[in-house]
Amino acid sequence: MKKLRFFSLIIFVSLIVAALTGCKKDELETNTSNNGNSSSGGGNAVTEYVDLGLPSGTKWKDKNEVGSDDNFYTYEEAVNAFGGKLPTVAQLSELCNSCEWIWNNSGSYKVVGPNGNFISMPAAGYFEDGTVYHVGSIGSYWSTTPDGPYFAYMLYFDSMGSKYTYNDQRTTGRSVRLVTK
Repeated sequence: MKKLRFFSLIIFVSLIVAALTGCKKDELETNTSNNGNSSSGGGNAVTEYVDLGLPSGTKWKDKNEVGSDDNFYTYEEAVNAFGGKLPTVAQLSELCNSCEWIWNNSGSYKVVGPNGNFISMPAAGYFEDGTVYHVGSIGSYWSTTPDGPYFAYMLYFDSMGSKYTYNDQRTTGRSVRLVTK
């Protein structure tokens, strides 16, 4: 009986590994998703880029990137890991100014583009000095745009309706959301 469970577990893990390595999730795109969440054939959930109908043509990934330190990245970690897939400060500003932001009282915004498609932006807080702060009330996301040797631009939003870009220290852990054109 123990051998049967062991072999079943090995087969299960092998199937998961095969499924994960067979699909490059970050390269898939969608232009017609109404809610930013799509699935591939076979019913497996796939993270995709969502066309919000923005003037620049920028498409936003529908999920945050998963990383160490409670899924936060310093600026250097984000740039090294994702490079040109990080949004610029101009793309973050466009997201703020061209979309409708609807707070859903469960710790995230529904960000609706001019074409009606949307993504969810969690208020995941930020990571500093070994502690995560303001989960469920503040969101902060890195851009790829530096501001001198110690600062970089980021998107800030909170549950009270504020949303804007500004520069902050590169050493703070922030969320990452990728873009493509």
